[in-house]
Amino acid sequence: MAQEGADVASAYRDFYHAKFQEDVSAGTKKPFLVPLYFLSYWFIPIVYLAIPHKNRPWLYRARWLVLAFTVAFNFHMILNVSSHNFASAYGAGLIGAWGIIWNFTLLVWTKPQWEARRVEIRRKRSRKNGHIVQTTKSSKGGADSADSADSTGLESDRCKPNGNGSAHNRKERKDGAAIPKTSPEQTELSELSEESRKLLLDAIPSLRKYQNDDEIVAQLKKLEAEQEFEYYWQEYPADASLWTRLDWAFDIASSFRMTGWNWAIPCLPPYDLPPTINGYQLPLSTVGPQRSKQGYTRQLTLKSLFLTRFFRDIIPNYLLVDFCAVHMTADPYFILGPEHSNLAPLPPHLTSLSPIVLSAQRTALTFLGVISALQLAFAFGALSLALLPPSPQILRFRAHPWHLPSSIGSFSQVLDRGLAGFWGSWWHQTFRFGFSAPTRWLETNGYVKPGSPAQRAAAFAFAFLQSAFLHASGSYSTVPTRSKWWLPPLFFMFAGLGSTLQTWLARAVFGALIRRMPRWVRRLGNLVFVLGWMWLTSWALIDDFGRCGLWLFEPVPVSVFRWLGYGPTLDRRVWRYERDFWPKWYWGKHWWDSGFGI
Repeated sequence: MAQEGADVASAYRDFYHAKFQEDVSAGTKKPFLVPLYFLSYWFIPIVYLAIPHKNRPWLYRARWLVLAFTVAFNFHMILNVSSHNFASAYGAGLIGAWGIIWNFTLLVWTKPQWEARRVEIRRKRSRKNGHIVQTTKSSKGGADSADSADSTGLESDRCKPNGNGSAHNRKERKDGAAIPKTSPEQTELSELSEESRKLLLDAIPSLRKYQNDDEIVAQLKKLEAEQEFEYYWQEYPADASLWTRLDWAFDIASSFRMTGWNWAIPCLPPYDLPPTINGYQLPLSTVGPQRSKQGYTRQLTLKSLFLTRFFRDIIPNYLLVDFCAVHMTADPYFILGPEHSNLAPLPPHLTSLSPIVLSAQRTALTFLGVISALQLAFAFGALSLALLPPSPQILRFRAHPWHLPSSIGSFSQVLDRGLAGFWGSWWHQTFRFGFSAPTRWLETNGYVKPGSPAQRAAAFAFAFLQSAFLHASGSYSTVPTRSKWWLPPLFFMFAGLGSTLQTWLARAVFGALIRRMPRWVRRLGNLVFVLGWMWLTSWALIDDFGRCGLWLFEPVPVSVFRWLGYGPTLDRRVWRYERDFWPKWYWGKHWWDSGFGI
């Protein structure tokens, strides 16, 4: 009977592949084509943002036309596009929905050409008689130049950070005891506190051999003269070449967490210019701390990035997601959803379990499968950007490990803050900037006051409603017709309600009692509430994952557990990526609807 579970999974993979091809032939579904369906997600917003409009009010007002087109295009994608690849089928709706949210963020809720700026690298500018003189032709610097600049130290420019990111950076800098006063002007050695002086010597160990300030200042001047590159705040380069403006627009449209920008989300380590001491700009390592209080960390060298992501993230999560896949494909629930009993009964190894144990096992497997798959994807993506050609050659400084902090925070946030810590700090914050943009717009325009009940209510509502929209769209775009796209939003409504309820109970109802409890008791209570709430409410989401056929996707190319003969299924194919996994070329009626289907 163990073979039965594997037969069900294989049979429905073949059935869904055949159904998708029939839908494409009948014209009811379209394949997820590259580059066509990245048109409104990337290309159109990037081209629009690359055209200067700060001094052209008519062109700035034209953003509403751009927005209307991108929203219509992305809704068309959600309603009509799917894929032969089960993960891509879900991703088609997800990307369409995020395209709508992200275009609203870039075109309505924020004003990038006025407000956004990023830390960038260029050839050093020297100073003569108080004026800046370009010593060499301005250059972004490639990956090699960025690495050499980081090892030699750089000089700062006149630009100051502003906006949300800079305020966060100042707070984090204070908390992390980094060298203060990242300023357009020089910080003199005599102005440094003992703590900052120690950090200076840690950043440049060669200075420790000098006995007095005059010798240290002389050495700093020597180092300054040897610096070839500098970091600076780059505002929108309205007067630069089209290529430079496209590069700036591509970066802001692609940086969901705004790493390296003054808009970086507040749970990440800070992004700012390295401080300048007596004319010498220190390395990137002095922009710290490198670990935020929420537990997000970043590496500063390619070696440490590789070792951390490969051995801490990729290998363990590869094994975990493989383990989950072996068990999930042996349970009809993960193939067909909760209505599976009419199509495929439970195999013997599951019929002996009580309904409560079976429900808890399925919830745990789902949670483990989602978190391990996300961690694996994020870690592999970071290493690909930093190490695999042509990404480092194209992205250059943007592929530096400084821009690639970890994707998941510290689990202590869940233990200390409960559901609010789960969703607001520990869970991946990839979409946080877009989710919070409407609330920031309301604050900026005076509709709500920062920290007020109305502001907190708006922040919760926008975050969970947009997340609900993402997952409902992903459910709708899958191949099976049994999916119930209206149920995933219910899960996120429960999530917002649970976070609010737990916070209210902890502060208003049981606050005095909780404060007298030992820390381990408070943490245990938070953990129990989170696990209990997730178990009671997650059916709205995970039931639909099964209906969508999402778990039929093969997450790893080589199954270690099947090779070892482990698991309740007899499907022992070690190599898992078959023909239908890979991209296919589709010919459409027109040149624009031809491309690679992913």
